[in-house]
Amino acid sequence: MTSLRFARIPRSFLLLLSASSLWACGGEDRAQTSSDDTLDAQAVAHLEALADQAIAAGIPGVSVAVVSGDQTVTIARGVADRATNEPLSPDHRFRVTSMAKSVVASVVLQLVQEGRLALTDTVEDWLPGMLPENADARIEDLLRLQSGIFSFDEDERLMAPYYAGNFDYTWTPERLVALAAEHPALFPPGERFYYSNTNYVLLGLIVQKITGDSLADVVRQRITEPLGMSSSTMATNSELETPYAHGYMLGLGDEPLDVTRISASSVFGNGNLVATALDAARFYGALVHGEIVSPGQLPAMFSSVRPRPSGLANYGMGVWLSANDFYPCGEFIGHDGAGPGYLVTGQTSRDGARQFAVLTNVLAPGDVAGDERAQQAYKDLVFAAACD
Repeated sequence: MTSLRFARIPRSFLLLLSASSLWACGGEDRAQTSSDDTLDAQAVAHLEALADQAIAAGIPGVSVAVVSGDQTVTIARGVADRATNEPLSPDHRFRVTSMAKSVVASVVLQLVQEGRLALTDTVEDWLPGMLPENADARIEDLLRLQSGIFSFDEDERLMAPYYAGNFDYTWTPERLVALAAEHPALFPPGERFYYSNTNYVLLGLIVQKITGDSLADVVRQRITEPLGMSSSTMATNSELETPYAHGYMLGLGDEPLDVTRISASSVFGNGNLVATALDAARFYGALVHGEIVSPGQLPAMFSSVRPRPSGLANYGMGVWLSANDFYPCGEFIGHDGAGPGYLVTGQTSRDGARQFAVLTNVLAPGDVAGDERAQQAYKDLVFAAACD
């Protein structure tokens, strides 16, 4: 099998602006669109045209959902499976990667509200001896990615089984933390921002310890079932419930490589959420409206302790916070993500008036959708979903 070189999770909304000269795969132009009759027809037509452009630019499939008040539109273009040319529909599930952080952060804040956990509790309080060098990192440091804990996915051993073609290889969360624990702390907790996926593995383990249930069951009980997110799960292995979109990596040979089955155990707590575009959009709508995390906790969740150097986005607790001049129509809160075969984003306007998600089943080196044309098509579609 071709040797795999997977990109890192994106660090900010810069992924929308980046450009490189990468080869992009082809895809058939298959389309499905549904919308509320009252949604502006011109805006829907523009989104459809931009989704068509994304497929023409080489992205295999793209699923879009926009929710504006009581109005909803879903658009699907391209294919879910290049081998069979199965057309993509709004019902297809995607691995939505780092959107999992928003879900896990929400569960943690629920437990804080219930008095079962405190933001000032430390890793050592809940997972004694697991991370000796980072024992004093607090729950809030983990949520805000300010713990100084090494990111386990920067250890080359993580991907070694998958490089060898064993996509079913299973990691336990404890072993993921052990990879990080073999590396020194990068800075004292709270000193600065560093995007370490280990933070959310630890939070997932703490949730399991407090509740006595698996993270997948906790998320189902507390998030997906109450919100009616019937297509969303916290995946734990290589399997996905049908229908699902296959994920493809570019730049590994003459053809895109299907990497769908890489085990979700490798991204426990930080990237193992599976969802449709509409479920993702509705999640962020429920979040900003105080239906998941209590309204009294939202100001802290949606605030950033330290600004990002780029100025384009800050990080709260499990969410990115766009700069007020990034989107031309205002500030948005949500999470983008990139993992093997998938590039995605889900957002809500800060005032809760609009939510959207754009999911693609492709990833190229550099955490982008393909060549410059594909990158521009993805960026145009995201900005239109936010502001049209």
